[in-house]
Amino acid sequence: MNLLEWRDRPDTVQFGPASRQSKLLGLLTAIFVRPVLGALTVIGLIFNKVWPAGLQRAHLDVVDRPLRVIRPLPGTAVTKEALPHCTAEWLVAPNARDSERVIVYFHGSALVTLGLNSHRRFASKLSEATGAQVFNVGYRLAPQASIDEAVEDGLDAYRHVLALGFSPDRVVFAGDSAGGLMAADTALAARDAGLPVPAGQVLLSALTSADMQLKYEALKEHMDVLFPFMTVKFIYDVFATVNGTRPVPVMPSEANMSGLGPFLLQIGTNEMLRNDTFTLADRLRADGVPVWVQVWDKAMHMFQLSFDVNPDARRAVEEIASFVEYVTMAARDEAVS
Repeated sequence: MNLLEWRDRPDTVQFGPASRQSKLLGLLTAIFVRPVLGALTVIGLIFNKVWPAGLQRAHLDVVDRPLRVIRPLPGTAVTKEALPHCTAEWLVAPNARDSERVIVYFHGSALVTLGLNSHRRFASKLSEATGAQVFNVGYRLAPQASIDEAVEDGLDAYRHVLALGFSPDRVVFAGDSAGGLMAADTALAARDAGLPVPAGQVLLSALTSADMQLKYEALKEHMDVLFPFMTVKFIYDVFATVNGTRPVPVMPSEANMSGLGPFLLQIGTNEMLRNDTFTLADRLRADGVPVWVQVWDKAMHMFQLSFDVNPDARRAVEEIASFVEYVTMAARDEAVS
């Protein structure tokens, strides 16, 4: 794609019809994964009534440990880093080894689980597709850490990247699901701390609002093939707010987003967080921030991670790569002029 075309694009684009692979993945997820999450949520609700303090000691990130078997793309260099309060790693594809571009990536987590292992292969794909070095951040998770503390980890990661000599106009923040929240909130934190903001943000199936009504309304139109509504509400009520005792910080769709670089928002039609994306896009436009929304037909939550088998996911990654090139080139051109 000609990079100038981004400026001339409609602000919302529909992609479809869905591929057979995308439809099949959604069906299998609805049959085999969604019921399990529902059952675990019921168990969690019971446990929370019997021993709420015990549930707050849960380390749900242990799920990420066996996922170390997920390998990055062949040839990807993986280098571990230690940030002040969390771990991180560089993933650098062969075509990105001398790149001046960096993607600071925040993995999806539902705020409570997964980690570097679960998203290592996708992060390596981003490095290959964009030709950028990817800094994968293992930010702290609830219930042990608050959203604010997770954002502190994101800010530490950004400061680390800048300290290594990378220019902010060559840095893009990206994240999926709750990682999209971390990407947006970290960009806001950087702005408010007086740091130069990154060139842009890529949010995939992102959680960006605490308004449960938005999610409920989305489900009236299309069933989320991954998450039951009660699962998302359980995570919010029990872990994000610690049974109502911890205030949730201002979310991106409620914040002043002015001064940030452009956003690319990708969402599937079969997602509970669909309205989060549209609401954030409205907020960004109101604050004068360029934003492009891509809506993928029948795509499930975080469908981009299925790039190995799903042509729609590969197309989405191509769109991300084009956007990353656009914002980093545009920011550099503006700095020069």
